[in-house]
Amino acid sequence: MKAILNYSNSLLSVCLALISVTTYAEDLTDLSLEELVNVEIVSASRIGQQTNKAPASVAIITADDIRKFGWRTLAEALNSLRGLNTFSDRNYTFLGVRGFSRLADYNSRTLVMIDGLRMNENVYDSGNIGHEFMLDLDLIERIEFIPGSGSTIYGANAFLGMINIVTKQGHALNGSQLAGEAGTFDSYKGRLSYGKRFDNGADWLISASHFDSAGVGNLYFPAHDSSETNNGIAHYRDGESSTRFFTKANWNDLTLSAGLVRRYRDVPTAPWGDIFNDPAAYDDDKQFFVTANYQHDLSDNTALRASAFYQGYDYESESAYDLGGRVINRDMTSGRWLGGQVQLTSRVFEHHRLMTGLEYQYDLEQHLLNYDINPYYVYGDDKLSGHRVEWYVQDDIELHEDFTASLGMRVDYLHLLKDVQVNPRLGLIYSPSDALALKLLYSSTFRAPNSAELTYNRYYPGQLPTLNAEEIRDYEAVAEWRPEPSLKLLAALHMNHIDDLLEANEDGMLVNHGHYHTYGLELEAEKRWQNGRLFKASYAFNYLADEHLKEARGYGSPLFMVKLHYAEPVFYHRATFSIENIFISSQKTFSGQSTDAYNLLNLHLTTEPLLNGWTLSLDGYNLLDTAYEVPGTGVNDILTMNGRELRIKLMFSF
Repeated sequence: MKAILNYSNSLLSVCLALISVTTYAEDLTDLSLEELVNVEIVSASRIGQQTNKAPASVAIITADDIRKFGWRTLAEALNSLRGLNTFSDRNYTFLGVRGFSRLADYNSRTLVMIDGLRMNENVYDSGNIGHEFMLDLDLIERIEFIPGSGSTIYGANAFLGMINIVTKQGHALNGSQLAGEAGTFDSYKGRLSYGKRFDNGADWLISASHFDSAGVGNLYFPAHDSSETNNGIAHYRDGESSTRFFTKANWNDLTLSAGLVRRYRDVPTAPWGDIFNDPAAYDDDKQFFVTANYQHDLSDNTALRASAFYQGYDYESESAYDLGGRVINRDMTSGRWLGGQVQLTSRVFEHHRLMTGLEYQYDLEQHLLNYDINPYYVYGDDKLSGHRVEWYVQDDIELHEDFTASLGMRVDYLHLLKDVQVNPRLGLIYSPSDALALKLLYSSTFRAPNSAELTYNRYYPGQLPTLNAEEIRDYEAVAEWRPEPSLKLLAALHMNHIDDLLEANEDGMLVNHGHYHTYGLELEAEKRWQNGRLFKASYAFNYLADEHLKEARGYGSPLFMVKLHYAEPVFYHRATFSIENIFISSQKTFSGQSTDAYNLLNLHLTTEPLLNGWTLSLDGYNLLDTAYEVPGTGVNDILTMNGRELRIKLMFSF
């Protein structure tokens, strides 16, 4: 459940006035293959590292990949990566990582960052990846994803993995961009952006966009198939809109940024006993941030990074219930938090790269309110606030020119938990040549119950003891081989143990009950040609075992996934034609049923800039018109997703 208060005009003014956070990131679209291979990632250690030397199995999506394959949301881009699957309950989009996912957890077990700034809000810890995500994909320089428990460096929510989105600099646009899209289901989008690097070295980017879709006109839900509920057909209840604003500027060592997103969504599913096909059902999400980042080299061997931020999240929803008459229930949430961090990295000691940092966050407000409007009745009105303090240290030790040990530890205090959390991270990296890297990795981390989960049980009779943190231990072996700069081969074996996972008991109250094991294998081959041709294939096998059900396969977990991507320059390199094929095996639903396995075929054609700066893109999603199934929530055990979708996009650069 979520909750909200509206933004004031003054808050909007603050967002519009402030401006980016992150280390300097060059435009990747013009890099050679050798340069692209050596692009430094940020996520693995908070220090720039080449992917083969990072203590993790890193996956990267570049701006050029986004352009070639026509992904519309962060969820679609992430769905292309090995071991990941995304799915929707026709309201929010969820992320499965290596076979583990939880319906309606709002991705609270995955950390989402923009330029290193945490985007998970402070009430539900939700990591948004659909149209409620902060950024347009056209503003993204690259996406870095690291699976596993990376919380030794980043703290809570990097339970299953972490996503860092690096935004473009203004000079990547080098002028203005006007883009317009139209697609199936009366879907439209417009964007206006401007970016420039000035003669004094300052760089500025600013962008605003709006998306609107009527959605599917008639949606059929078998769980509501009765004469009292419109025979299971939701009529024009699938609409969605989102408005975004983002700006960032940097000059010398200082970077300022701000972002704002508002997403409105009709909810057609009536999953929790509310009246089906009622026009009152909607969700309204708003999120904003402002941040400042300062980065300075104190010497040739030591660098300082300091940042400060202020963020907010608001949510409001309504739904109608039959309580002897139609009653509207309103759910509202408001979250505000601020903080900062100081980080020091140094190579003062020979063969050591040492990093240590201190983070502080003050949760100013975590307010959840749920009530019936008429007659007025309050079910819950909870207000929390408190401090979060985290200290971390990591030392990458060059034991030999071919052998590196990465040792890290993090200590966390959160006002949502009684106990201080201590978690280690260990990595051994053997590189007998520049082409080959062998890694053995171990990490442990936690996820604290968020404020919504802590107050959830108050809606039920009786009280439970304080909820404990969820815990995960992650083991991984990775082999990365680059026989040539344009070819990458990867194999990874992984295993993790999850304890004290929060789950509802037979009375509907949350308890630390879940115990799971996951075992998996990932294989990937990627080849990039200098002329722009691309081929990538991946296979992922994951088995999620539920200890409480005698090693039974856990729900929501696809056993295997196969993904193919191919891009080819056509029309004398004036355009690129791309094919994306994604196969997802069957998934167990909450009631014990299984969804059908499905295959998605997407095609994309995009031109290079034509006469006078025009670019044209044509897209076909789910071209085989597959009525594919995903696990649902509440009374909707299985949900059927959209069939074929088409889109045309025009962009004018000037």
